[in-house]
Amino acid sequence: MPIPSRALRTALGATLLVAVTAGILSSGQHQDPAAVAAGSPTARPSVQVDPVTGSPVGIDPTGPVAPGSSSAAPGGAATPSATATATAVATLPGRPTPAKPTGSDLDPVTVHGYGDFTGLAVTVHQTTDLVDQSVNVTWTGGQQTLPMPGTFGQNYLQLMECWGDAAAGPDRTQCQYGSYNGDNRGGAYVGTRQLNYASLVDPKETIKQAKGQTGNVYVPFHSVRGTVDSNGTSTAFDLSSTNEVPFAPTRTDGTGQAYFETETNEEAPGLGCGAVPDNLRTTPKEGRKCWLVIVPRGLTEVDGSIPLGDKLVSSPLSASNWANRLVVPLHYSPLGYACPINAADLHTYGTEMAKEAMIRWAPVLCQNTGSNFRYTKVDDNIARAKLNAGDDPGLVFVSDPTPTGQVAPGRTPVYAPIGLSGVTIAFDIESQSSGRAPTDVQERNGRRITQLNLTPRLVAKLLTQSYRYGTDYQDPDPVLAHNALDLTTDQDFLQYNPQFKALYFGSRIYDIEVPLGQSDVARRLWAWVEADPDARAFLSGKKDTWGMQVNPNYRVPKAMSLPRDDFPKSDPYCVPYPADSSGKIPKLCTLDAHPYANDMHDSARSASRGDNLSHTVWDNTVVPPAFTKGAAQAAGLRGILAVTDTPTAIRYGLDTASLLNGAGRFVAPSTASMLAGAAAMTTVKGSTAQTLAPTAKGRTVYPLTMLTYAATAPASLPRSEAEQYASLIDYAVGRGQTLGFDSGKLSLGYVPLPQKLRTQALAAAKTMVANSMKPPVKAKPTHAAPSSDGGHDSAPAPTATPARQVVTVAPTAPSSARIVRTAATPVGAAHYLLVGLLGAGAAAALAGPLLPRYLRRKRR
Repeated sequence: MPIPSRALRTALGATLLVAVTAGILSSGQHQDPAAVAAGSPTARPSVQVDPVTGSPVGIDPTGPVAPGSSSAAPGGAATPSATATATAVATLPGRPTPAKPTGSDLDPVTVHGYGDFTGLAVTVHQTTDLVDQSVNVTWTGGQQTLPMPGTFGQNYLQLMECWGDAAAGPDRTQCQYGSYNGDNRGGAYVGTRQLNYASLVDPKETIKQAKGQTGNVYVPFHSVRGTVDSNGTSTAFDLSSTNEVPFAPTRTDGTGQAYFETETNEEAPGLGCGAVPDNLRTTPKEGRKCWLVIVPRGLTEVDGSIPLGDKLVSSPLSASNWANRLVVPLHYSPLGYACPINAADLHTYGTEMAKEAMIRWAPVLCQNTGSNFRYTKVDDNIARAKLNAGDDPGLVFVSDPTPTGQVAPGRTPVYAPIGLSGVTIAFDIESQSSGRAPTDVQERNGRRITQLNLTPRLVAKLLTQSYRYGTDYQDPDPVLAHNALDLTTDQDFLQYNPQFKALYFGSRIYDIEVPLGQSDVARRLWAWVEADPDARAFLSGKKDTWGMQVNPNYRVPKAMSLPRDDFPKSDPYCVPYPADSSGKIPKLCTLDAHPYANDMHDSARSASRGDNLSHTVWDNTVVPPAFTKGAAQAAGLRGILAVTDTPTAIRYGLDTASLLNGAGRFVAPSTASMLAGAAAMTTVKGSTAQTLAPTAKGRTVYPLTMLTYAATAPASLPRSEAEQYASLIDYAVGRGQTLGFDSGKLSLGYVPLPQKLRTQALAAAKTMVANSMKPPVKAKPTHAAPSSDGGHDSAPAPTATPARQVVTVAPTAPSSARIVRTAATPVGAAHYLLVGLLGAGAAAALAGPLLPRYLRRKRR
């Protein structure tokens, strides 16, 4: 009997309803991945999260890989319970223990030597909240390096960074080491991964040449991403990127010091330190953990023998040497930070003087206000231009205000001081001397020099390529030919720095690494130089007491004008490339030999690594062939100056020069000297902003002290944005002025603002909101009685302007919605039922309109 079409449509409609219901119930049962993981063996979150710490649980590369996980992913480090962690740390080689309290949150850790190295104690002075930075490492109880510091035969330390999730610490295959092949300061293989040493054999070594093999044997490098390099080199790191320290000397008193760069996943992708998986549902408290491994070297070789020529030759990765290692866990701040996917993006722009502060503040501001405050470094002139043009000025960071005559009508800026710091000439200079120097001077070789006095005239010489090594030292130019070779041979410098008289720097110190672009930093530095009579006379072409003259390409005012807001590279010199018999290699010119740093961060990091940025190696393997970077100056042989800011100098462990101030005294940047600088500032005419005159006479004033201002033009700023920017300022001058390393704190190198400046900032924040653009008045719909013609009265009743909504920035619990992606949550067998039912439902929807025609056709 034919089936009535209505009945069939009803049945198929019911099928569709069942399908939709099953889909809803199926998805609802799997909304909580944690619950699924606990109750269903088929659930597979791609990354596990420790329920106590919130950190991602790493994957043990030596054990089985969990289903759905990848051992090659640079996820977070394993974080066991507190008891398990304490037990594991106590059993690590060297028994890491907390160092004595220092009154800060650095969490220093000390490890202790054993066996032949009993009595050695190595302290790593910061082990938590790490980013890419330099960490101070000191030790006591060692044996003096032989034959002397700077020449490494016996008794020294070797440092390297490693990844690894095992509680017992990293395996030697997980360490970034082996780039110093051919470094003749030590034995033939001490800077390599090589394990065969001619007749010298390590009895404990398990990695050996295969039978019949004649090539060299190396410890392979296993990267965190799963790649393996077995030929002694690595695709993950090289001499220009590694942070390994193959030679760290011990002094005559058994002490020593080294600065170690803790590279993150961004600088060392083969290690993955600080990396955070992108599919977590909770924000981890730290990124992937890594390790600092210290291998002490003594008097004997891997087989117990005294080395020929009293020079160790074996690699620290050789099994017998590796057995003496000391291991320190390194805890990193998570790279990047997560905001809710629907968080409002609020962009801020401007001076790099604000960068270190915004890096620390942004995660907490995001967490507490629900807004994602993004910082972008731009030239100060571009930042000021935003105050004068465009529909929305946003919030910019500047040090100098917009000149009164350049303020656009109706766009009067408001300035809120949020940071007090300084421009500095930072340096990484290690004592070096020739073999003819007195014994006590030679014993200081490789030791950091921490005091440097610079006058405006000396800085002018460095900035104008006036030393002979700053251009072509063989140039017969009658002006340059009589100039000093470099800073350390300049009598003008030695009169203020007599400790350099007995030293000899083979790499020479002839310029300063400076950032590219225009900036208030450059303007302030040149203003300080120009304000000094001796420097001004030198720049005009007059000889100093010793007959030195300015490079003619920088003579003021003929070739260069002051004031200025950049660092020119004006000497057009080019020299033939050494040892080029083909004549096909281009000449080496100024911007190859003396290039710019990208910014102040780049100049400071480069200086800390011994990288003078010069591109002096001709590489014909790249397309097209070009000059590329050479090797950085080795630890113990460094001599580099850099223009940067005080927080970045501290981040990278650099010392800072004492500069001659207006009172004729050499003053280094410090809390006291920068507070004195702030107190000596005067208000810029037509503005509330303050700046420090370069001739300020205070005896304790640091002459390059600077305030950083958050600025906007509120009359062109929407009210909602003004309230959010005001919240940023409220936080910045409140909790944001507490020094520390945690997110939300003020980076070291800044000085907490005096109360007067905080009050000024809060008043500016209120002005920003009060003078901002009010939101448009919204019409409130009304329903009047019908008119006689059947219509309605359409005149809306006015609504009140909304009151300001104050955004609270008090501490809150971390948001569970801060990660954009979530873990995978399979739905089990219901998945297949759902697909079938949805298919049936779709068929019903398509067939419904055609059934009546089909049935009528059958009845005919």
